[in-house]
Amino acid sequence: MGPSQLAVALTHSIFGFEKGVKFEFATEQYTHLNRSGSEKYSETASKESAPKHARNRSLSDYVPPGKGVPVKPRLIVVSGSGGSQVISSSSGIDSKANNLHREQYLAVHRGIALPAARPPSPPRSRRSPDGVEHDGPVISYPPLADGQDEIYSVRSVRTQQPRIYRKLRQLGHGAFSQVCLAVRTEVHEESDIYNGSSLQGVNATMQKLVAVKIIDHGPAGGADEERLEVSLKREVDILKSINHPSLVQLKAFGSDEKRALLVLDYCPGGDLFDVASSGPRSMSPELIRRIFAELVAAVRYLHTNYIVHRDIKLENVLVNLSTPAMEEITDWRTHDRAVVTLTDLGLSRRIPEPPESPLLHTRCGSEDYAAPEILMGQPYDGRSTDSWALGVLLYAMMENRLPFDALPGTRGDPAKLRARTPHRIARCEWSWYRYADSDGEWDSEKGKEMEGARDCVEGLLKRNTKRKTLDEIASLGWVRDAIDVPAGLKRGDKEVP
Repeated sequence: MGPSQLAVALTHSIFGFEKGVKFEFATEQYTHLNRSGSEKYSETASKESAPKHARNRSLSDYVPPGKGVPVKPRLIVVSGSGGSQVISSSSGIDSKANNLHREQYLAVHRGIALPAARPPSPPRSRRSPDGVEHDGPVISYPPLADGQDEIYSVRSVRTQQPRIYRKLRQLGHGAFSQVCLAVRTEVHEESDIYNGSSLQGVNATMQKLVAVKIIDHGPAGGADEERLEVSLKREVDILKSINHPSLVQLKAFGSDEKRALLVLDYCPGGDLFDVASSGPRSMSPELIRRIFAELVAAVRYLHTNYIVHRDIKLENVLVNLSTPAMEEITDWRTHDRAVVTLTDLGLSRRIPEPPESPLLHTRCGSEDYAAPEILMGQPYDGRSTDSWALGVLLYAMMENRLPFDALPGTRGDPAKLRARTPHRIARCEWSWYRYADSDGEWDSEKGKEMEGARDCVEGLLKRNTKRKTLDEIASLGWVRDAIDVPAGLKRGDKEVP
């Protein structure tokens, strides 16, 4: 394929990735960095004021269009103390503001309601060690007297025993689902649910907090009902089959003709995007090393069981510890509980075992974390593309930006700069920034504590024929020696499922 043919293929492939999509169960609000006004950004601006990365949306079931689709300016919701306003991504705003801005949910363009603003993470859960959680039919009781409570009745995945949860508040919602914070309660009589007697006077230290993912059945804003049902069944099947301290745990499941409930781990530290985007000081070299080592182990576990995740990103990694709890830890190598939880297996799937081919064809995931072979529409090995995504994630933790965004200070139209990002991914064109010297090369002095991380990133962000496998990454000393817990890691959630 000549250069001109490659350019045409890239144009068709990349712009199509932006438009021709169907959305899986989106439970979070997505944000994008306002890159407007980059012409005003001085090329000599301080690297400490580099723009941060932005939340990524997940795309699935790509159908390429017949021709390139022009990129339109995105509407961005800017939140702040002065309220919210909507601006165009191509409007002139000084990028020195260096703030993350929440992007209008792309499902709006498909006629689906915009999700509500994401609330801050609730207080940390303190659970008793004897709790047990859920599978079975859903019984959704009416609200209690105060009109605020909603009750979920499901069955434990492990014990098949009934479990009752009371909704505390909504954590977020998307096109086809919502996620609520809930507390497990002991209800012995059905009448107790209606009069609320068993829900009063519960000691906060005895409450067992969980995240309940509620997925509505049937078409929603033009959604394909059969596709949603198949995806849900696949996700639940995989969740029931996995058991790893750094992977999300399905505590309970139930469904009826209207909806399905998935009771999952509650992680009080929020997601890794919030931690990483709060600034480099929040991510010490030791913490970055520990988190990456846990994720490598978790993804290798999936691959060993012939499961690929296909949507690894900062937003899908939850932090098991609150900020105060993290500040108390002095040695991340010997901390005996999982620090993070890899979640959202909505796009995961099983791959055939040898000798069958493991290659997949569905283009899905999040654009900024998608490997070149996915953007180019080629058959891909999900294990290799998961490895690429881990490389993007590690770079983002180190640099506080995404590797294929235009470098801070780059002049040009923001929309056009953003449109070139997939081209840079397809060419594996990236560079260090915070750890770079004046020539743009890795600075050994700046990165003296991160040499091992550098080896990982540079080994992963390569074309698939030269990309390191996760087994090779795991054998590197920086990863291999990152965790020193002879008895093995325990779940961050102390409650037994």
